[in-house]
Amino acid sequence: MTSELARKEKKFHIHFLMHITMFLAVLALSVVVNENNDLSAINKGYLAITPVIPLIFLLRLIITYYRTLDEYIQSVMGESLLWAVSIVGCGAMAYGLLAEMVEVPSINLAFMLPALGIVFGIAQFIQLLGDTHEE
Repeated sequence: MTSELARKEKKFHIHFLMHITMFLAVLALSVVVNENNDLSAINKGYLAITPVIPLIFLLRLIITYYRTLDEYIQSVMGESLLWAVSIVGCGAMAYGLLAEMVEVPSINLAFMLPALGIVFGIAQFIQLLGDTHEE
């Protein structure tokens, strides 16, 4: 059973890295094509959203993997995701309200997904760390 679980986890990590590599490759390619060509606004729009396509497939991979996990890990991941969305969402709202009243530097919205991932990882680490001390 343990070797089966380790095999599934290794397969997930390999597919995860493949999707991230595809995302970075498409992102780099779209930037190079945009910089070296004089494209119309519509083509620039299509080019700008092409890096999202590998992320959609990555999301599908993560959801499929999530469904194979046991209930405890699913609950930890679910609660961590709620914390991440709440913290990043409230932070974005507070920053937007602050920007209405005070001059602050603008933050690109593309940083919200990595921020969600980082806060999700930290929340999951804290939850799992707290659970190991309880036992």
